[in-house]
Amino acid sequence: MSRSGVNKDYLKKRNRGLVLQHIATERCMSRVELAREMGLTKTGISAIVNKLLEKGYLTEAEKEKETEETAKEQGRSPVKLEIGPDSPKYAGVVMGRGYAEAVLCDLTLKMYKYERVERDWSGAEELMGAVISLLDHMLEGREDVIGIGVSTPGPVDVKKGKIINPGYFHGIKNVSVTEPLRKKYGLPVFLDHDVQSLALLEQLYGSGRDYQDMLVIGVDEGFGSGIITGGRRFESNSGYPPEIGHVSIDHHGNKCSMCGNLGCLETYVGTEVIEKKVEEVLGKKKDYQAICRMDDNPKVRAIMEEMLADLSSAIVSLENIMNFEIILLGLGGVYWPERYLTILENTVNERKFSNRKTRTLVRKVSFLEKAMVLGAVCNAINKTFEGELLS
Repeated sequence: MSRSGVNKDYLKKRNRGLVLQHIATERCMSRVELAREMGLTKTGISAIVNKLLEKGYLTEAEKEKETEETAKEQGRSPVKLEIGPDSPKYAGVVMGRGYAEAVLCDLTLKMYKYERVERDWSGAEELMGAVISLLDHMLEGREDVIGIGVSTPGPVDVKKGKIINPGYFHGIKNVSVTEPLRKKYGLPVFLDHDVQSLALLEQLYGSGRDYQDMLVIGVDEGFGSGIITGGRRFESNSGYPPEIGHVSIDHHGNKCSMCGNLGCLETYVGTEVIEKKVEEVLGKKKDYQAICRMDDNPKVRAIMEEMLADLSSAIVSLENIMNFEIILLGLGGVYWPERYLTILENTVNERKFSNRKTRTLVRKVSFLEKAMVLGAVCNAINKTFEGELLS
C-alpha cells in the first residue's frame, strides 16, 4: 500500500474518532458544531457522521415537532447527534492496593456492569485471578466489547504492559498484564499507571476538559501523578509514566524505602506518613479521611499545613518546567477541606518563577468514588477516539 494511502486511511479513522470524542464528551452535538470545531466542511462532516450512523456508533435524536411559524422565526434546529445504543462497549479494570474494580461501559461512560472485590493480595497469582474473574463477569454474554483498559499503581512499563515494582503493593512486582489478558479474551488490552489514567479521565470528561496542561496528583500511601501536556497524556519513550512521589525535596532528608533515594516527597506527605504523625500527637489512630475533617484541631492543622508546604515544594519545581494551567487532587485529596486547596494554590502561585502572569488553579477531580476504574476504561476508550479501534 502506498504511503499516501496509509495516511489517508489514518486521517479518516482519526477524524471519525474525533467526531465520536466530541459527541461522547458533549463538546459538540450537531453537524454544524462539529464542522466549526474541527475546521472541516459541512459536506466532509456529513460524510463522517453518515458512516458512523451506518455502523451504529451514532444515532440521531428525535426532533421536537416545530410549527411552521417557529421554524421561520428561529430557523431549523440542527439535528442532535448521540452515541448509539448499539455502539461498541469497553471493559475496564483497576488493580488497586487491597482491592480490584471492573466496569463495562460505552463511550459516554454509561455503566452497564460494575463489580468490586476487596482483598489483601497474597501475590501476583491471586491478583491476576481476581482480575480475570471480574473481566469474565463484565464480558459474559457480550459480543460488542472491542477493548479492555487496565490501570495499576506505578511504576509500570506501559509499552510492555507490565507492572514493575509498585510501593505498598504486597510485594507484587514484574508482572506481565496485557499479554495474558489479550490471549485469554482475544481483545486489545491497554495498560497505564492509575493516576495517569485518572488524568486522561479528567481531561476527556471532567475538570480538565478546558485545559491543555494539567497535573493530577493521587494522594495515597505513595503519591502518584498524571500529566497532560499540550492536550495529550505524557508518555516517555521508555514507557515509564511520571512519579512525583519520588521527586526529592531534601537531599539530606528521609531515606525512601521504595527507591532508596533521600528526601522523596512521599516520605513526607503520603497518607500513611500523615496517619502516623497524627497518631503520635493525639495518642490514637485516625484514618486519613477522618484527619481531613479535623482542621479545627491545632495539632492536626499544623501537621497538614506542613504537608502542604512539602507538597508545594515538589509542585513548584514541576510547575517551573511544565507550566501547568491546573492541578487536580484525587484519591485522598478529595477529602481535603477547601482551605487546603486555597493554601496550596496561593503557595504555588507565589513561589513559581515561570509564567507568573497566568494563575495556576488547584481543584479536586470531578470523578470521586469510581474515578479509578473509569480512568482504567478510558485507556481503551481513548484508542477509539484516536482512531485505533475503528474499523
